[in-house]
Amino acid sequence: MQNKLKKTVLTLAVGSAVALTSGCALSPQIINLQTESPLAVSETQVGRSALVRVRDLREMTDQLGTRGGTDSQNSPLLSKPNLQQALQTKMQNSLEQLGFGGASPFEPVKVDLAIEEFNYQCNESFWVNQCQLAITMRLTIDNEAQKFSQPFTLNEERSVVAAPRQGYNEEWINQSIDKFWNHMMKQSKVREGLGI
Repeated sequence: MQNKLKKTVLTLAVGSAVALTSGCALSPQIINLQTESPLAVSETQVGRSALVRVRDLREMTDQLGTRGGTDSQNSPLLSKPNLQQALQTKMQNSLEQLGFGGASPFEPVKVDLAIEEFNYQCNESFWVNQCQLAITMRLTIDNEAQKFSQPFTLNEERSVVAAPRQGYNEEWINQSIDKFWNHMMKQSKVREGLGI
């Protein structure tokens, strides 16, 4: 009887240890990035066009980060379209909403957005319970004699009960980009640089 109890306890202990150390690897997720502008439409036309360039300076431009877990390198967070394309379209849409576009005798305003950091990261553990998002981009505006350049950042962290599903991640990332975008594009120096 006592040997049987020892075997049962040993089996449970080994099973628990294996379960705690192995965890499960999370599968990759594809996030659909929104390209619409969160800005309000301007009633006035600027009377100028704009040239937009978005550059992704990150080392790994094919992903937004990793989902964490026990094998985080194999659980990337990918996007569709890629981040550079999504932000290029978002900036063009934003400038149109601010009144840019159409034929103009003036030189176009040059807008350059450099993505320096975009990193979604959850903890590397069998139990994913902390996720963070770090964004840094540098906006440069060349408006003939006037030039403006400034970095903008956003850092967010969330506690979660379990590894976030695709819908949760997609909503959080798109909301964070829009929050970042509103903060950046509503700055008085940005509006001065754009001439609006």
